[in-house]
Amino acid sequence: MTTLRLRPFLLVLCAAFTAHAVTIWVEGEQPARSDVTRHSWYNSVKTDALSGGAWLSHYDRSKPGTAEYDILVPETRNYTFWLRGNPHTAKVSYRIDQGPWTEIDWKKDFREYMNIAADNKFDMRFLEWVKLGVVRLEQGTRTISFKTESEVENHGAIDCFCLTTDAFVPSGATQPGAGSTKEVPAGPDEAVWIEGENAVFKDVTEHPWWYDKVSNAFLSGGAWLHHFSELKPGNAEYSFTISTPDKYSLWLRANPSGAKLACQVDAGEWKEIDMKGDVRENRNIAEDGKVDLRFIAWVNGGTHQLDAGMHTIRFRMHSENSNHGAIDCLVLSRVPFAPSGTNRPTMKIVANDPGDWFPVVFENDQFSPESVIDMSSLVEAPAGTHGFLKRAGANLKFENADKPVKFWGCGANLQYGSLSREQQAQRAKYLRKHGVNMVRQHPVLGDVGPLRNGQFDQKRIDEFDFYFSEMKKNGIYMTWSVFYPLLVSADDGYDPELFAELEEKENGLRSASGLVNVERGLQDLQLKYVAALLEHTNAYTGLCYADDPALAVLEIQNEDCVFWGAPLNVLAAGMTFPRHSMRLRQRWFAWATNLHGSVEAVRAAWNGLAPKDAPDKGEFALMASYHLGGQGPLYEFQGMTARAGDYVRFLTEIQREFYDRREKEMRSLGFKGVTVTTAWRAGGAGADPANTYCDTACDMIDRHNYFGGGVGGHNIADGKVNNGTHFVKPGSGLLASGLYQVEDRPFCMTEWSQCPPNQWKLEASPLIAFYGMGLQGWDASYHFLNGRERIGDGWPNLSSYVTDTPHYIGQFPAIAFALYNGHIKEGDVAAARRITVDDLFKGVDPLMQDFTGGGHDDKTLQGALSTPEEMLAIGKVTCAFEGGAPEQIATTSFWNKTAKTVTSTTGELVWDYGRQLVTLRTPRTQAIIGRSGGKAVILPAVGAKIKTPFVSMIFTPLDNKELAQSSHILITALAQDTQMNAKYNEDGSMLITVGAPPLLLEPVQALVKFRGPAPKEIVVLDQYGVPTDRRVKLEKDGSFTIDGTYQAYYYEVKR
Repeated sequence: MTTLRLRPFLLVLCAAFTAHAVTIWVEGEQPARSDVTRHSWYNSVKTDALSGGAWLSHYDRSKPGTAEYDILVPETRNYTFWLRGNPHTAKVSYRIDQGPWTEIDWKKDFREYMNIAADNKFDMRFLEWVKLGVVRLEQGTRTISFKTESEVENHGAIDCFCLTTDAFVPSGATQPGAGSTKEVPAGPDEAVWIEGENAVFKDVTEHPWWYDKVSNAFLSGGAWLHHFSELKPGNAEYSFTISTPDKYSLWLRANPSGAKLACQVDAGEWKEIDMKGDVRENRNIAEDGKVDLRFIAWVNGGTHQLDAGMHTIRFRMHSENSNHGAIDCLVLSRVPFAPSGTNRPTMKIVANDPGDWFPVVFENDQFSPESVIDMSSLVEAPAGTHGFLKRAGANLKFENADKPVKFWGCGANLQYGSLSREQQAQRAKYLRKHGVNMVRQHPVLGDVGPLRNGQFDQKRIDEFDFYFSEMKKNGIYMTWSVFYPLLVSADDGYDPELFAELEEKENGLRSASGLVNVERGLQDLQLKYVAALLEHTNAYTGLCYADDPALAVLEIQNEDCVFWGAPLNVLAAGMTFPRHSMRLRQRWFAWATNLHGSVEAVRAAWNGLAPKDAPDKGEFALMASYHLGGQGPLYEFQGMTARAGDYVRFLTEIQREFYDRREKEMRSLGFKGVTVTTAWRAGGAGADPANTYCDTACDMIDRHNYFGGGVGGHNIADGKVNNGTHFVKPGSGLLASGLYQVEDRPFCMTEWSQCPPNQWKLEASPLIAFYGMGLQGWDASYHFLNGRERIGDGWPNLSSYVTDTPHYIGQFPAIAFALYNGHIKEGDVAAARRITVDDLFKGVDPLMQDFTGGGHDDKTLQGALSTPEEMLAIGKVTCAFEGGAPEQIATTSFWNKTAKTVTSTTGELVWDYGRQLVTLRTPRTQAIIGRSGGKAVILPAVGAKIKTPFVSMIFTPLDNKELAQSSHILITALAQDTQMNAKYNEDGSMLITVGAPPLLLEPVQALVKFRGPAPKEIVVLDQYGVPTDRRVKLEKDGSFTIDGTYQAYYYEVKR
């Protein structure tokens, strides 16, 4: 611990001048005078999240910390005073010159509360912006002083502070004026904000010791109005003034847990607020962290037509549990408002410049018939019109249809208890509008629940039936991922000693994950559940599921196989499941001695036994998945190649017998659609081809893969970002999963995503569509995961897995139109890898495609590859297990390594990995994805000179003519996105600040010119695809420029 005393100096600050604003920005670590003590632990923070890469900190119980800053004020003005510092249990005061000390209220007007601990631990090392108010500063040199005297070691820290006349909304370490997009608080003409505790009349009973014990820091104004009494309902009344007559959206921040809250505006009718409807940001604010009633959330209270003048709004709290209820604040807004903590509505003070990012806020789609992006007509309803879905060689085809079908879909779960039936109905329409014709329920057991005494929970199954029927009504087929994992109870009949080893879950249930592949008893319990589902009659369709063609695909299990590390690694270790391990060791011994004739014959065939083999006990040691290397067994089994080959054969027979039997059992139960084994892979490259062979027991091959994301894993968090792009290597990342495509089999990916906060995720959907579904001829795609009935706010729920954002579902209409109308040709065979079943059991990987790199979700190739990933950008790549001569196309005509380009066999796709650009050049749909480098990109029917660094531009002929002759064209133009106040470091490898809604979109700035007839007009569309009254200016030569002044990503071209 050291004490720093800096010699006095006059800090001459950078004062930013514009015609309208003056800003003084001060770095905390640059005081004129200070008396502070630094502490190695307290100062161990993420410096790249700090302005200037440092802060001034104090941590010393023996004295307060002090710092003084001499600033040069260029003009006598009123300045808004913002401070960025450590708020956690901090007591910090400030004063100007020799004025009085004022203690900072860290809970009053704060933003961007974030953990900056270097080790990510949740302690006191947090950072936030806090607004200290408006101060009058005279021109000249002024002194601003700070004093820290907190209870814990007098701790305190200052990152920076700002005095500005600008309309400044803090955003990380970004200074006022650094970005051209400015947000200001909405004025009283636009929005009315009311604190819940400021009722003009109230009749409430406060709970003295529990219900009011909440974290006030998360409440607007640091308090709420609350009621808790069995004797009477609670009532509160508020008065407000409207200056501009209009329709106002009511948002209420209240306690939603089990709450009943009614509302009355003026003398209107009392109406119940739907506390389970459009609810956002539901979070626990209990002071003790317990999970009970003490939650807070934003709830949509609908729209209200309000005239100018005084108004009254009343609330009645009448919940079943002690009439409980609480109101933090409410807002009535006539401008777009995406609730975000205690942030108030904002609006732009000037129109955007061409390059300015713009916010997008989504409400429920009204499904205007004028919407240009509505693809409902391509999703024929109801689902099942053409009979059951069948495998037709390498394709999918309805039994009564005359041509194959492709599915562009997403994961979409019931989410029991989260969405109302009205929301589910809206959701189905929303998905259909965007061109979705298939969803995957994952897992069914998770929403429907386990069987109890052979019966489903009636409420759960009824909600599931309704959900299924709404999807069917809208032409959307369903895939069932039934188990993740199978859950069993002690009453299900599984051997009690084995049951006791299973991993414990909730409500007395235990997991069969992994072990189900080796234990017939668990497999039979799986089948019992599937039988109950297929035999169940849906009250809304009138059909049992086995007879309903809307149930198109049925998976045996999700992400589970005998070759994966769970169970193989734990079974090999023998500690977690000792009886299961012993049983498998005995089976392995019996199998091997039966194959070779005796223990001695096994010893000879394997060139010796392993130290842990116990032939005297009738057991051979199990190999873990990581032992099965692609070029032979690894670690303690190195050199035992013959043993590894036998072991893979042993496991293959176990897995294949299960799958073959299960496929027949599902058929005997009446299922008539397409079957899938699992989407999973082996844990060792030496067993991976055998795993794919096992998957051919069912109709369609399926895989999962992910790309991007960051330190938050399933969620978005500040810290490391996996910020790679596919464009540096053709065929890599998500597309590399195509190496699992089996000759003469349909192929799908039921889970995939390029996860935020990766900055380039807009590339993923076009790549999967153009290369996977198009060139490779894949049959079904399911992006992971739809979770609502509209596009979400910001980065929705800070989840890594979200379909409901412009980069994904916003591009779906253009992609679905191209796929359903057959715009993209399937490629010629670029590589057909043909091996025999016996080749699988030689102890090595016969395909030489080691897919064990990456993590659980993001799977990457590693090592020497017999088939380079680039082949996937040339033409179709398959594997087969029936022998025959392999095929591989000569690449020199397609892969120009000097120019760094790969051209497809169809000539429709060019991957320029030097420039990081993909172009789609079909006669109809054409597209530019990636980086143009500021150079013109010329496609067969359209050219564009793009200023924006990274884009996705898709040109769709809505009349289905060739683009050059089309008279009606949709342009989908997207660039990067971010949240308000989110901040990356310079290369995007770190997310410094997560930010909050709304979502900001970078506009595509491009000069566009079509070949063929000149456009008559270019119509700007809103985010729902509905024409606005704005038009893009047309030049005399028919060219036009789109940019941020239109704040749009859809444009309609009429010729």
